Amino acid sequence: MNRSTYFTQPVNDFVDWLAQRLCGAPIHFAAPKAKPYQYLHDALAVYEWPSRLKASLPVSVPGLPYIHPSLPSLPGGSKLAANTALLSSLENALSTSYAAGVSHGNQLAGAVAATFHWGGVYTKRGNGAWLLKNHHQLHGILSGFARDHARGDDVSKVPNLRFNSGMTKVYALLLSDFIIYDSRVAAALAWLAHDWWTTWLKRPAGAFPAELKFGCLAANGSMAPFRNPTTTVFPTLWNSPYKHYTWNVRANWILGDAHKLAAGSSRFANLREVEAALFQMGDRVC
Repeated sequence: MNRSTYFTQPVNDFVDWLAQRLCGAPIHFAAPKAKPYQYLHDALAVYEWPSRLKASLPVSVPGLPYIHPSLPSLPGGSKLAANTALLSSLENALSTSYAAGVSHGNQLAGAVAATFHWGGVYTKRGNGAWLLKNHHQLHGILSGFARDHARGDDVSKVPNLRFNSGMTKVYALLLSDFIIYDSRVAAALAWLAHDWWTTWLKRPAGAFPAELKFGCLAANGSMAPFRNPTTTVFPTLWNSPYKHYTWNVRANWILGDAHKLAAGSSRFANLREVEAALFQMGDRVC
């Protein structure tokens, strides 16, 4: 589905409403045992990197050819400015090594590994093992994704697409118009859409528009049950790379249009700040 087909009346109405929230209209967010936020920019103001992530810097391992970028440290609890600085370094390392082509494959693998470490998703049996197996062909994998995304469709045609909470971070740093769509961001968007429909419009949840049924992603560990505001409305995506891709692209479209509509009245300097506010808000939504 392309943008013009996706943007039905409910989607357009939600974008208008969301743009008003970016400009400072209230959201009245509240959930059990979660920080309440009167406004979306309140979440941005108290943004901090999860305390469980004690070290985001990759460690060189004997036998692995990855050339890791030099990055500033980011202890757990770091504020937005520190995270922004690290992300800027990561984005530069990833884009530079990618632009240099296949001859800089070890630098590219190091930048991807560093991105996984930053997100706390460099797991030996998951993203770490996948990277070890595929680092020789990493440039081709990312190139295939970039070409696929350039088609402007919300359905990926990449064979054996790798798309999860780790790869959405890599793709977001590789492409300027791609947000990180992880369990927190998905949960926050789902909560906002559901609240807009049921509280602001006072319409029944049973009539919730399919175009806004954001795919939610289960978190790891004890937070797994708290990243979907209404499981009867929003599907949970379990190892569903193509559905994850679809909802990432749709979220890009919605947030990008809302931010453009808000323009100079927005409380957010860029889309990355909107993403950060959603990340903070989406820690626990039910």
